[in-house]
Amino acid sequence: MSTAEILSSVREMLSVTLLFVSPLLLAAILSSFVVGLFQASTRINDLTLSFVPRFAAVLLVLYLEASWATVQAIGYFERSIMTIRAAFG
Repeated sequence: MSTAEILSSVREMLSVTLLFVSPLLLAAILSSFVVGLFQASTRINDLTLSFVPRFAAVLLVLYLEASWATVQAIGYFERSIMTIRAAFG
């Protein structure tokens, strides 16, 4: 494998990873923002109030994203195996 093929594979791996993680991070950020607004408006400062909704939001997005992420991961692995077979086969 040439350096360009390796860099292309690494770039694809990083983009797929970012694609998988982005919805989870977005859910955590949005839920933290909403809970922060709620805490600031009511002056309730409880640690579980900031943790539990964020955890629930991330779990919900993970549940909703699972089938899509599985399809994307299978496609990525198939492309990777084809690339390896072409390079070494």
